[in-house]
Amino acid sequence: MAFVFFSFVQRRGSAQQAGEKTAAEKNESSIKDEFSDVEVTGWRIRDFKPYVKAIQELEKLNKEYSDNLLKLAIDEYSTGLDILEDMENEVIKLKAANKVKKNLNERFYWQEIDRKNQEQRQIAAKKYEAKMKSVTYLTRSIDYLDQIQHPEIRQEARFMNFQSRLFQVYVSTQYDLQNFMPCIPILERYITLSDKNAKDIWAYKYMASCYGYMEKVLAKYRHASEDEINLFKNKKNRCMLQAVELKYGLDSPHYKHMQEVVEQDEKKSERINDFK
Repeated sequence: MAFVFFSFVQRRGSAQQAGEKTAAEKNESSIKDEFSDVEVTGWRIRDFKPYVKAIQELEKLNKEYSDNLLKLAIDEYSTGLDILEDMENEVIKLKAANKVKKNLNERFYWQEIDRKNQEQRQIAAKKYEAKMKSVTYLTRSIDYLDQIQHPEIRQEARFMNFQSRLFQVYVSTQYDLQNFMPCIPILERYITLSDKNAKDIWAYKYMASCYGYMEKVLAKYRHASEDEINLFKNKKNRCMLQAVELKYGLDSPHYKHMQEVVEQDEKKSERINDFK
């Protein structure tokens, strides 16, 4: 009986050793597979890390590296968008609850006005908090996207469509937070991505407002030159005309009216400069 038990333990131990050996061999083979395409020489390259930045940059041209960056960008974008959509659903529910709520303790009109103002402040606070959080994730998404250098991936429809959608959400969210300056470079990039984007009315509406903001800020800044102010004024006016042209056409009364507005704005600047 003791002999049988000893034989069983011996066989079990041998099987276990064989299993461990097989696992070790697999692990070793997987390590070797990483360098299987490298010629066997005296170079010990397993722990090599490039010191020169130009050599490190070559890794970013790999398709796998760019694919991973795109996945990270999409994940960050999805998180930011989920935050916005959750906020919008919560606001809808809050408005519905406020509408059916009975306020029997209100005896005077000013109490009703005060309550409604408080409800609006509550909704505005929820929107602001959600948009601030969302912008963090959207910014990360753009950062990941800008690191993608593989030419084939950058030319794919999925990349270009995603980039356009990301820019749209980023700009509209930043604009709602009154962060106008970060919107400008993204909008300028957006209209160059495709012919469709170059005819996007909303892009020019947002740009006109952002350029108008920069014009106003520089006009209040003592050290700003007239050339700097006029640069944003001209960009603002061009965007306004472009938006009206895309929506109503060149021959429309809307476009002619906007032309008059732009001409008056530019003449006003000329008159102001004459007295300086």
